[in-house]
Amino acid sequence: MAFPESIKSKVYEYCTNHLPDDNWYKEEFSFIEDNSLKKRIIEEFKSIRFAYKLYEGIEATNENHIFEVRHQIFVYASIYEAIIHYILYNYYKDTDEVRKLQYHTVPTRLSFSEQQMVNVKKILNRANEDIFIYHMQERKKEQSQIRFDDKCYTAAKLGLINSFKNNNGETIDLPSEIIQIYEYRNAIHLVAEQRKKVDYELTLSKKAYKRMQPFLSQVKEGLRRDHKGIYS
Repeated sequence: MAFPESIKSKVYEYCTNHLPDDNWYKEEFSFIEDNSLKKRIIEEFKSIRFAYKLYEGIEATNENHIFEVRHQIFVYASIYEAIIHYILYNYYKDTDEVRKLQYHTVPTRLSFSEQQMVNVKKILNRANEDIFIYHMQERKKEQSQIRFDDKCYTAAKLGLINSFKNNNGETIDLPSEIIQIYEYRNAIHLVAEQRKKVDYELTLSKKAYKRMQPFLSQVKEGLRRDHKGIYS
């Protein structure tokens, strides 16, 4: 049974109070020219902020608090991933850095006739052994083979994400922290955790949110510098 309208109205008012309006989202993600992707990212960002306010408002504890914290990590990590992938493959696809990201050298077996292999075995004095000859060949990776941390390092090499100093003068290694957030997203399991683990997750979820603003600012500054996308 749904809440009475009066309660729903108060909940929505609380959850949307102090959150940015639609123009803020449009401005922050204006560099994404794929409207479908931009819409999805904005929806994810708005929904996770709404959910945070909701769980904050009910002062969620125990498993509800854990769920809220882990869901924040998952959503923010997914947003980081989507933006970095989009930027690299749309605005920097012709750079040496992105080419190196997509290609690797692998040992590839060479084919020879039976007689040729007989001669090779004679030369190597390995007549009674199976001999296989390989050479190193450059091949394009499957998309699933390209690791997210390598994408982050590539973005850093291109000057799109960098370390910065926070308001306390501390140096924040943004690429490494984004990698940490993403790796933890992949490590989340549906198991009971010790208090120490939950505290760590809470710290990481706050970090995932706080790093989003400098991340977006750095990406847009890099695109302006390189005259990419809407800044071309």
